[in-house]
Amino acid sequence: MDLRRITDWTVLAGVSIEIRQQGSTVCNGYVDAVTEDGTILWLRPPAQNRRLFEKAAFYEAWATDDRAGFHYEITKGLNRPCEQTPEAEDSSSTSCATT
Repeated sequence: MDLRRITDWTVLAGVSIEIRQQGSTVCNGYVDAVTEDGTILWLRPPAQNRRLFEKAAFYEAWATDDRAGFHYEITKGLNRPCEQTPEAEDSSSTSCATT
């Protein structure tokens, strides 16, 4: 299973995650709640009471990347419509943006 570090904790409520600190796994379970600003989360490990983790204590949340909220829009602008360039006004060619 491929895990990705999730920096925006506000999207993690109800998600199964792994908590790491300095590269070592500390705990895993389902996120029970997250503060509005995403700086604190409560994790419910299997067969244990829930635990609190703070970003300020250098905890990191790692999760699988199969939820839409975890993806950033990296292709924004790639599908722009073709624009006609001044040179193309005399011909039928167009120029499309690729960046």
